[in-house]
Amino acid sequence: MKKLLIIALVSAVTILVWHRQRPVLEGVRIQNERLAAVAAELKARAERAESAQQSAEQELASLRVELNSRKATVSDQMSQNPAPQTAQPPEPDPAHQGGWPSDAGFFYLPKQYLTNAAYQLLSVGQLTDEAAALLGMSPAERESADDAFGELLNQFRRVEIQRMEPIAAPAGWSVTASGSVRDPGLAFDSTLTYHIPDLSTDISAAQTAFLSQLQQNLGASRADIVASAADSYLRHNMDDLGAGDRIVGFVWMPESDGTHSLWYAAADARKGEGAFQRVGEDLDPNSQTAYYAQLFGIKLPGH
Repeated sequence: MKKLLIIALVSAVTILVWHRQRPVLEGVRIQNERLAAVAAELKARAERAESAQQSAEQELASLRVELNSRKATVSDQMSQNPAPQTAQPPEPDPAHQGGWPSDAGFFYLPKQYLTNAAYQLLSVGQLTDEAAALLGMSPAERESADDAFGELLNQFRRVEIQRMEPIAAPAGWSVTASGSVRDPGLAFDSTLTYHIPDLSTDISAAQTAFLSQLQQNLGASRADIVASAADSYLRHNMDDLGAGDRIVGFVWMPESDGTHSLWYAAADARKGEGAFQRVGEDLDPNSQTAYYAQLFGIKLPGH
């Protein structure tokens, strides 16, 4: 009797354990099936990729044969019909300085006059093709100048973000449609403004490093030309690289139809207590206004 009880107890325990382990075993089985399916799919993909590679290599070999054949044909034609010899243009003559010789496709221009020539040296923070050609830059020199200027702008942006602080709009920011300050006309009903202190000291080391890198990579004369153009670009497009205390922001004016127009506002030593510019759909995406709008999370018209 005791043996039967022991056998029954063991059987009951075994059945209980089996029932509890059954879901785990079923989960393992399902996972194994999924892994097997994934492995099969990966193997099929690998086979297809290998087949595509072989096909591409065969096509490449065929194209190389055709290219070599065409090169040989062109070479034969050139040997049978040599190009006519043209006279070499005369060497640049400093005596012409600005004159255009009738028998030459160029004219001599001293480098010191390049700053007065009618061409754009920088566009969207990079050297233009015309500037690189006039300054005789190699691709490596042009890339190094662009990188140096880009790093200067990046350091300025980083310092500017660190130093700016949100503030309440100045009390005098009340305008009419003409944009005049302190006019008793319509007032903006909402604003988002930031104060940015003078960053001249913060960015001076970066400016020195920029000029030093230009001189090292381009030489003194070309570096001076690029640096002068960079100063002009920064003065007109980047608030003179943060020189002077500033307040920048965006303000919204209620319109007669119930909508609101968006305005970019700035105040500094040059603009006085406030200058306002209505933001339209034709806003230059590379402008300061567009940059600050993205930085402050402002939705621009037409976006």
